[in-house]
Amino acid sequence: MTAPVPLTAVTGATTPDGPADLRIGDGRVTRVDRPASDPPGTVENGGPRAATHPTPGLRETPESVALAAAGRVVLPAFVDAHVHLDKAYLLPAVEDALAAEGAELTADLSDAIATVARLRPHLPAGLVAAGAQRAVDTLSRNGTVAARAMVEIDPATGLGLLDLHRDLADRNADRIGLQLVAFPQRGLEPPGQTGLMAAAMVEGAAVVGGCPYVDTDPAAHLDFVFDLAERTGAPVDLHLDFSDDPSASQIDLVAERTRALGFAGRVAIGHATTLAAMEPAVADKAFAALAGAGIALAVMPATDLYLAGHPRPSSAGFATRSVAPLLRAAELGVRVSITNNNLCNPFAPYGNGSQIQAAWLAGILFRAVGRAERRVLLDAITANPAAVLGLPGHGPAAGARADLVVIEADRVEDVIVQSAPVAAVVKDGALVHGA
Repeated sequence: MTAPVPLTAVTGATTPDGPADLRIGDGRVTRVDRPASDPPGTVENGGPRAATHPTPGLRETPESVALAAAGRVVLPAFVDAHVHLDKAYLLPAVEDALAAEGAELTADLSDAIATVARLRPHLPAGLVAAGAQRAVDTLSRNGTVAARAMVEIDPATGLGLLDLHRDLADRNADRIGLQLVAFPQRGLEPPGQTGLMAAAMVEGAAVVGGCPYVDTDPAAHLDFVFDLAERTGAPVDLHLDFSDDPSASQIDLVAERTRALGFAGRVAIGHATTLAAMEPAVADKAFAALAGAGIALAVMPATDLYLAGHPRPSSAGFATRSVAPLLRAAELGVRVSITNNNLCNPFAPYGNGSQIQAAWLAGILFRAVGRAERRVLLDAITANPAAVLGLPGHGPAAGARADLVVIEADRVEDVIVQSAPVAAVVKDGALVHGA
């Protein structure tokens, strides 16, 4: 890791509002200068990057340090509303352990939960911490500057993984802000689990997590989660409806509790693959319930496609595109985020930490053919998850936090369509990756 380099400007940016030079101070965009009559192709108006600076880079003088974007796209940096750092990059170790037993992984949610829970106490010392750090490094170089991290709270590990995440957050605070969720992966029924959840909220977790579908009494699970959130003043983030069976949906239970407690804007759900298996009219009713209660929805294409949507009796023998229909959800007023969720583990072997690629995959799944639909995808990795985390506005606008990502593209429209690479990342007005 290299030390962040404070910037005074990002020049030659192609922003969603057009070409601009961004002036930076105290971690914010202090001014946005738009070109008046510069001919196309100059750095000043964000034209084709070959015109003046063929590559982006730092331009230093005794008075200033400017990042020359050289016509590249500059966007708000990415925010991941749902990621598991304490499971990241465990795939090789888990596969080796299973091979020693004469077993193999299966693409099944229950099997993935049980396998990781069984093997976690036997994984080599330091492996989880190394994987979590590698995940942070990967997210950072892929343009993510903030993330809501699901911290596994379990009697088998106590609060050890919370301590790991707190240390991780402190060591990487200049590159990524981590918001920690107390997450009961195995539910609330194991002895001592509810006490650990309460302790986690005292010891540094900022969000109460839940996973009601793993318990025998999902309603009781939700009652505990919302009660703990009300007592601690924390928001709620639920793994919900990770199933191919629409009749198993618990969205109404969550919406009812959200409305009763006045928690609008403070509750998020992730996965909700039941929405993909519902008849359109039924799904629309569920989306209306989410929008009406102010509940945000996070989808995880790499995980949801891998673990759900298989031909099963519960899906009448048919496979589904097991990602909640996010474009329709957005159309009906639901705040939607696209997330990484898992990186290279039994839950998502193909997860690679790129939110651009996650949005690209969602665009293919839902045939996002128009600019308005592609804007939904872009908002789902920038403004929407930032709002879910309660972060202030950021991006290439005057007064916003100078959390920016420079993309190897000349047009905003190409960023997701082409799954364009990240050239540089700026957090709090300082260059933290690239150039």
